[in-house]
Amino acid sequence: MVNDVLTPMNHREIEYNAKKLSGCNIPDSFACDNALLEWLDETGKRVFDDDLVMDYGTDCLRLYLLFDNTPKENDAPYYDSWQEGALEGIYKFLGRYRRMILAADEWNRRGNYNEETLSSAGIDRMNQALEDTAAKIRKCISRGNTMPNRHNIVSAMMELLNVYQKELKIGEILTSFHAHAIETAVPHGDTLSEIYAGQYRADRQNTDVTKLCQNFVILMAPYAPDLSKILWKSINTLS
Repeated sequence: MVNDVLTPMNHREIEYNAKKLSGCNIPDSFACDNALLEWLDETGKRVFDDDLVMDYGTDCLRLYLLFDNTPKENDAPYYDSWQEGALEGIYKFLGRYRRMILAADEWNRRGNYNEETLSSAGIDRMNQALEDTAAKIRKCISRGNTMPNRHNIVSAMMELLNVYQKELKIGEILTSFHAHAIETAVPHGDTLSEIYAGQYRADRQNTDVTKLCQNFVILMAPYAPDLSKILWKSINTLS
């Protein structure tokens, strides 16, 4: 699992795995209504340039179409009409989303989210941020399918991710995982047994963290369905 958290997933692998997991039962997003489904249906019908799909994946391209100026079919050349900086930003956002969910889930399975590492106030801040983000998204959807509203939806999810990363201490967790990965590669003494002995502690897992991660995936699922299906499957698989 640590390698899954640390190793960037190629988008071709994401899409391949997502097809295999297409039956995952992700609950309907509380931000997803008929208006949003119509937006995303329009986006899904666009035929993406094959090179763009190979470089970034369809999740990234769909989010880009919501976030930035939509390229026109007759733009010449079509590939160059996409803003590379914005594409890279969306790609990195999806990578942060993936690492945050996997790292928090792995840390929680080991029983490391206790009152000392995650306060009730921190949980309350994340729940409030989640509710506020869902409200912003619903408001944007109600205002109509315009570029500012689409842009604000993606921006709201980026801001929510920042809150989660801070409260769940994702940076510190990833640093710890990197250190363990190095120790595993060049073990000394009983390091390996210390790392893997009693790794998962179901009796000490924080149910609030589990629910927060699930709700984040539910919120993201309509916008990044391929990656969200994989993450939903991962965090709902028993050890």
